[in-house]
Amino acid sequence: MRVLFTTWAAPGHLFPMVPLAWAFQAAGHEVRVAGPPACQDAITQAGLCAVGVGDQAAIAALPKPPELAAWGRPARWPRGWSAHLDLLDAGQRRVIRALYEKQCAVAGLILDDLIDFGRWWRPDLVVHDVLAMAGPVLAAVLGVPAVGHGWEIGSTLHPPTGDADTEPLPAYLGLFERYAADVTEPAGWIDPCPPSLRPPDGPPVRRLPMRCVPYNGSGGQPGWLAERDRPRRVCVTAGVAGARYRDPGGPDVLTLTLESLAAVGDAEIVLAPSGPLTEEGLPDQVRVARGVPFRTLLPTCDLVVHHGGAGTALTAVVLGVPQLVVPPSPICTEIGHSVARVGAGTMLDRLDSTELLLKTATDMLAAPDSYREAAGRVRSETAALPSPSALAARLAAS
Repeated sequence: MRVLFTTWAAPGHLFPMVPLAWAFQAAGHEVRVAGPPACQDAITQAGLCAVGVGDQAAIAALPKPPELAAWGRPARWPRGWSAHLDLLDAGQRRVIRALYEKQCAVAGLILDDLIDFGRWWRPDLVVHDVLAMAGPVLAAVLGVPAVGHGWEIGSTLHPPTGDADTEPLPAYLGLFERYAADVTEPAGWIDPCPPSLRPPDGPPVRRLPMRCVPYNGSGGQPGWLAERDRPRRVCVTAGVAGARYRDPGGPDVLTLTLESLAAVGDAEIVLAPSGPLTEEGLPDQVRVARGVPFRTLLPTCDLVVHHGGAGTALTAVVLGVPQLVVPPSPICTEIGHSVARVGAGTMLDRLDSTELLLKTATDMLAAPDSYREAAGRVRSETAALPSPSALAARLAAS
């Protein structure tokens, strides 16, 4: 069997799909992963065969709709909106529509190359991340099934809509029309999110549950991870995509966090940056960790302070590490709500108070048991879900 995975962005949208791609490969199936040129290194470093599609310069030159400025600013949208877009007001709905339309524009720039490759390689199945709008179009053109792959917590498990949950997005329909293909729904939606962390269900979908096997990239195991006589360890990170959610008019959440935690006595702060970092002037107890996968780092930590990224949140809960979520955007807030709801962590409502952040972190370090117990319950849920290999076998047989 030949399975073609496709994504539009790496590493954030690629990483959740890697365990399933490995499972197909380990079972003897042929696997390719298609994405724009900027995705190629992350794909090959995951031990997968990359297929470059689209012109990266053209993708980078796409105009950024003004509505998307709100996506990188702290906001408290109605809880559960990611599954029920009709909860949003007109302005918020315009933000989501602009996001969808941007994804359709990206799909339009990669589809010619993707379809050319698909017609040559002839995959039997297309697996696409839920915002890779080119995936369903490719499958429709080739006449093969497609399944969407969620990105852990808060995935939108339905095709893009217009101004209401039931209204198709014209730009998405236009992608099918361009290739004279019938608009075809994915055959199912792979969901690696444990049931208790899922947002409330929106429109009914055919969910394909899968156990989350955290993959956060490749890397080494530094010797300091195994130090026996060490102080409490707090990981501070903005995940692999945190730099996208920085409000130029608001506080620098990472700097605020480090300033706050500098006052935590007897604690080592491990800063896991995803991009450039000026290390001069960092507090004395801060250790910078680059290239250390979270699945390796977090089990040695007593607390992780992060932006509310789906991968960080689910990796932490699966590994039983208490979380303090400091969300800089609406989707990160939605993820933070899920973490707080199950008791695996706390989410801050204010991002401008060093005192509040310090007190919250200190309280959590002093009394971590309830958070660890809650994470343990979610971990048990996760273990009960079908493994990536079991889901691969099911998809291969269908």
